[in-house]
Amino acid sequence: MRRASAGPSLRSFQALTVFLVLAVASAGIVSATFLAGQAMRSLADQSLESTALGISRAAGRVLREGGTTGVEFRGLFSDRIVAYALLADVDGTLVFHTNPDLRGTVFEDREALRLATGGAAADRRATLGTGRPVWIHDQGLRTPDGRALLLRVALQTADADRMLARIDRLWWSVGAVLALLWAGGLLLVLLAARSDRLRREYERREALSLIGRMTATLAHEIRNAIGSVKGYAQLAAEKTGPGDSRAGNLAAVLQGVARIETLVGDLLRYSRDERYEIAEVDPAPLMQAAARSADWPGQVELDLEPDVRVLADREKLEGVLANAVANAVESMGGAGLLRLGLHRRGERVALTVEDSGGGIPAAALPKLFTPFYTTKTTGTGLGLAYAKKVVEGMGGTIDLKNRGDEAGAILTVLLPRARG
Repeated sequence: MRRASAGPSLRSFQALTVFLVLAVASAGIVSATFLAGQAMRSLADQSLESTALGISRAAGRVLREGGTTGVEFRGLFSDRIVAYALLADVDGTLVFHTNPDLRGTVFEDREALRLATGGAAADRRATLGTGRPVWIHDQGLRTPDGRALLLRVALQTADADRMLARIDRLWWSVGAVLALLWAGGLLLVLLAARSDRLRREYERREALSLIGRMTATLAHEIRNAIGSVKGYAQLAAEKTGPGDSRAGNLAAVLQGVARIETLVGDLLRYSRDERYEIAEVDPAPLMQAAARSADWPGQVELDLEPDVRVLADREKLEGVLANAVANAVESMGGAGLLRLGLHRRGERVALTVEDSGGGIPAAALPKLFTPFYTTKTTGTGLGLAYAKKVVEGMGGTIDLKNRGDEAGAILTVLLPRARG
């Protein structure tokens, strides 16, 4: 029991470890990308600020040397990066503008004009009325005669914004990388789980194979020994007269021998390695034959969908149906309703055997297909176990449960549907 519980716990720990590593790696990638984006934005702003500061310092030098009317001053703002530039007096009158038509007009930004008297500077991003983004640099300057002016330089941010757009697009690449990373991690966990499941299935089959070989050997030895007992008991029974008291004892011995022979036969059948001849089979005649073979006086209903074929081993399917009908009839005694059904269910076909007997105790339901478990006083507990073995060997599933609100039970066999 400890080993059985340790397996899932170890697999859960391994899966948790993988997902923890993925979470840490994803957090690292996201954090690195975010910090890289922040650094690039900071560098872009610093580049614009440095460019604007360089232009304003050059403008201040030229202003002190030659005023605003010289070609050199106007040339400071001829670079394509400059959206516009202006000089405003403390009262807001524009003494210079890269658009000559605006000279002499009034500059309305009173907050910026306060920088003129203090000689301070301020930088910010803004958007022009045309919708273009710009970098605004306001700088207070003074002429040689002490006159205070405000210089505003607006720089185009298109180049910097293109660089930042690449950073934003980088998030798509990061998202794709993270998706692949998590998909790879999930695939790794699933493959590991599948490998572990296959390993455990292989070990289970090997153990069952070993048990099967041991069981077959023991069953053969028991059969040989019980054959001798049966022969002597029969010989002794033939020599007893009608009134001999030993006759009853010999009859009991023979009855016990017959039960042991049944058990040995079931053991040999269950333990042997099955070979399957899978082919297209029409299950309707097999179900009709199983209903007739029961030779039961009660009511029988057949609900068989026509033209339905399954992929199965005909002989083994016939045995499973015969056993199912025999169990259903036995559970009902001498009266009741036996219903056999055949219907398509997608890519599978359902073969059902219903009875109106006493049903199955709730405590017995989980153990029905366990070898040697039976609710009958004379059963071996191998009938349903063998049925499950061969049905699964044919690629199907088998289930037995109570009918719910109605009395009785229903056995359902699902087999692959033939395409022919």
